[in-house]
Amino acid sequence: MSVVDTDSIDAIGMEKEEKRVFLSIIDPLVWDHDDVHLFTLQEKINTYLYFIESGELSKVLPDAIGFDVAIELILKHMPSDQAVTFFDKTTQILLDKGIIFVFGPDKNTGYAEQHS
Repeated sequence: MSVVDTDSIDAIGMEKEEKRVFLSIIDPLVWDHDDVHLFTLQEKINTYLYFIESGELSKVLPDAIGFDVAIELILKHMPSDQAVTFFDKTTQILLDKGIIFVFGPDKNTGYAEQHS
């Protein structure tokens, strides 16, 4: 699954010691000038938000009740300036709901552009 599957959760992980649940979005798409990528990503984040706020997360992962929740966006490509602005706004909106938002490349390899 990936960001284009806007009605599904890509991956769920839990760090018991940190008391944190990670809902990961896998995003292999290149950034476009028509903002199709951003709109797709927004739909995906809304799906994740609904999954959390509707109580579905607690049903799927009852051991994580009371844990912090983070939406983790794993990007293949370096985000555009518009994307970074969107991420900043999204971070604040989600933080106001008690949800952490983090984004970046694979921790080991970085963005695809760094390897060209």
